[in-house]
Amino acid sequence: FSDSLMALRTGELFGPYRDGDVYKISRMMAKKPNGSVKTSHILITWEGAERANPEIKRTKEEAEKKAAEVLVEAKKSDAIFSQLARDNSDGPSAPRGGDLGYFQEGVMTPKFNDFAFGNAIGFIGMVETEFGFHIVRVDDKRDLVQLATLTRDIEPSEETINTLFTDATKFEMATADSDKSLSDLAKENDYVVRPVNRIKAMDENLPGLGEQRRIVQWAFNEETDLGAIKRFDINNGYAVVQLTAVYREGLMAVEDASVTVLPLLRKEKKAAKIMADNAGKSLAEYASSNNTNVSTASALTVKAPTIPGAGREPLVVGTAFALSPGSTSGFIKGETGVFLVEVTNKEEAPALDNYATYANTLQGANAATITTKVFNALKEKAEIEDNRSIFY
Repeated sequence: FSDSLMALRTGELFGPYRDGDVYKISRMMAKKPNGSVKTSHILITWEGAERANPEIKRTKEEAEKKAAEVLVEAKKSDAIFSQLARDNSDGPSAPRGGDLGYFQEGVMTPKFNDFAFGNAIGFIGMVETEFGFHIVRVDDKRDLVQLATLTRDIEPSEETINTLFTDATKFEMATADSDKSLSDLAKENDYVVRPVNRIKAMDENLPGLGEQRRIVQWAFNEETDLGAIKRFDINNGYAVVQLTAVYREGLMAVEDASVTVLPLLRKEKKAAKIMADNAGKSLAEYASSNNTNVSTASALTVKAPTIPGAGREPLVVGTAFALSPGSTSGFIKGETGVFLVEVTNKEEAPALDNYATYANTLQGANAATITTKVFNALKEKAEIEDNRSIFY
């Protein structure tokens, strides 16, 4: 709403409008055109100037000469003001490219203030203050506004609360008594069904509902039967929850495993068919018969086995590294397809007299995680029955 609010005339109202969980009505009380200005500057100071760095030993005359030279550079059409500021400015804004941000009248020292507010956007010039010589660029100007806003929280009425409770209770009872599924009844009543899969005993948050530890505890309670339905109070309403599946320890059921296994099996079958249909073909023949082109991938490394256009392919890249320049691989079943690779060039890493630096890096990285790994190993080996979910 910022653009609409800024466009208001003095005395004009805007709203009501919703902003998050509140309704607002705003009135433009006052407006000051160009009340704030944004500038960037390059400060060239001299020994003895206000707040000058003690390491600066140039005279005022030398500072003025340098400032004039920088001003000439700053006014060139191809000049990058921020880089000039980083390279030349003695002020604390140098690392930010001289950016001073927006400020109102009276914030800066008088001469600097008058320069910034008295010149048009884009103007570059020089002004002297007690801090030194400033090469200043006027970057932007904004109007200052005074808004009065009336805010009212969005709260449900007693009637709305009672209606929600009645509707939720009726729906809970209907799902328990009806032969229809919860999903079908929800659809008839225009309610949203949000399946939540694979909840763990210690989970606290449910997608779309936030922290709902009571629902998780109810689902894992031994007295909660499969298919059970219960209404829960949640923020801003109610949730009618049904326990639709229970996953026991041990092997996964076939219907559950199929979601993961079927794509893998299809991938295996597709790869086998592609390799059988293209057996004995050269690189060019393989590309031509499959309506694709031979692509070139350069600067591949084992550490980052990513092929442009194909993504991460560690087996393909690893196989290529095992080949000699000029040789061609057999068919390689990758992550995204079946690859045929010809190595055109190979650059070996230069041999070093001492690999202590790499050894120390690896040792340091492993040492940082060894405590966690030992703890996890002990945890996996120990036979612990976790009953925390009963109490928390």
